[in-house]
Amino acid sequence: MTDRWYVVVPVKPLPVAKSRLRADVPAWLHHQLVRALVLDSVEAVLACPLVAATVVVTADAELAEAVTRLGARVCPDPGGGLNAAVTAAAEQIGPAHPVAVLTGDLPAVRPEEIAAALHAAATSPDAASFVPDAAGTGTTMLAAPPGVPLPPRFGVDSAAAHAAAGARRLTGDWPGLRRDVDTAADLVAAAGYGLGRRTRRLWPVGATVPGMQGTVAEFDPDTQTGALLLDDGRRQRFEAAAFAASGLRLLRLGQRVQVEYAPDGTIQRIAVPTMRGY
Repeated sequence: MTDRWYVVVPVKPLPVAKSRLRADVPAWLHHQLVRALVLDSVEAVLACPLVAATVVVTADAELAEAVTRLGARVCPDPGGGLNAAVTAAAEQIGPAHPVAVLTGDLPAVRPEEIAAALHAAATSPDAASFVPDAAGTGTTMLAAPPGVPLPPRFGVDSAAAHAAAGARRLTGDWPGLRRDVDTAADLVAAAGYGLGRRTRRLWPVGATVPGMQGTVAEFDPDTQTGALLLDDGRRQRFEAAAFAASGLRLLRLGQRVQVEYAPDGTIQRIAVPTMRGY
């Protein structure tokens, strides 16, 4: 029987993570999205039957608390970058266990995809294996059976670097596992496979434009329509259906809200902003 795997999820500090995504979305949304990407990825790993333990490497206290509540272990980030973080966690786990690394930006990954990739990696007991990203140049998973050194080469052109280090390329039908998110376009593509619940709350199904926060500028309790002053300076009206989707009983002038957009650019839902409770 194949040994169950220890899976390492290295995460950069949230304020500096996903710099390209930061250029595509409002500042308020970036932090929430990065956190959601990580938690959805970790939750999928925790649900995989071939995983014995999930170890998140992070220096972010809030994220460490969140993943611990989910059931993951935390390894302090030693600094020095992603590869140093992976090495530190692998050393903590020890060489007697099979170890895999999963990037924390896979909001559409499914537990069964992770299980299939780990099963494929176990068929080569003498070599490490890796799963390339959708573009074929990056790496979303790196796995090493017991006794096989883990060769982390994450960074630019990591797929080629891992292959050069002797790792075997795995090419299964795992679209969610291969679809990492670095840009808003990546997020739209990942949504086509079905996003995890936290990311989906921030990025509605079918949306091509992220939501935004703002304040209530008008609200008519009789018609349940009104207008918001958004954080980018725009004033935008909303219809009764958007208020009804919020589940709220009333809106107050000046109240902070978060909006979700339909693909046509209209507001489809108003919500109370939250950083917790995903």
